[in-house]
Amino acid sequence: MALRKKTTAPTADTITINEALLESGQNETAFRLALSYVRPDDFDTVKAIPMLDYQATIKQLQGTQSQLPDTGSQLPDEDSSTSELPENSETLTEQPSNSATEQPKTTLSVSQQQQHLASPTQSPTSNAQLTLIDQLARQAGQEVELVDAIAQVKNQLIINNLAVRDAELVESINQRWQYQKQGYLGTIRDLASLAKEPVQITPDDTDLTQEIDSILGELGKKLIV
Repeated sequence: MALRKKTTAPTADTITINEALLESGQNETAFRLALSYVRPDDFDTVKAIPMLDYQATIKQLQGTQSQLPDTGSQLPDEDSSTSELPENSETLTEQPSNSATEQPKTTLSVSQQQQHLASPTQSPTSNAQLTLIDQLARQAGQEVELVDAIAQVKNQLIINNLAVRDAELVESINQRWQYQKQGYLGTIRDLASLAKEPVQITPDDTDLTQEIDSILGELGKKLIV
């Protein structure tokens, strides 16, 4: 597809269409028709053109004007027609009729030439429009595919992020419980460490009465009565 050229801003190497019309003395329609041979893509919208395009357009205008028939040479000379006296009335009637028939032919050839000049501009434009439609349709299809791919990736990311977030939450709860559980176990160990060792109680097998009697008996033996 032929890309349309961007409108060129006037610089030292360019000339605007208005300046080109003033310099060439042509009307805008004829100038843009000739410009269509040089710039078929944007001849009808461009505001400024390079000097090389302007020179090529002038050459095209000169070539077109040289191909146009010279209507003045086909029309009878008024001075010669008035100076020469007709021999009879039939000659007088034939001369206007001949000039009348020659004038439509000249007009017809000019209109055919204009149609010939306009025809090349219609074909590139129609082809460009068809190509533009195809390109836009292709671009729209590809854009739909890309947007769909983006939506699929986003959905996958959302699902993945939810799974990761759930795993992170579970791990966070697990880590907090492990910490709390270790705290509980530490508290239990501390409380258990407070327990004292059991005291072994010595059994008392002494017969107190017998021991007293024995002691008093020993004492009686030592006393003097």
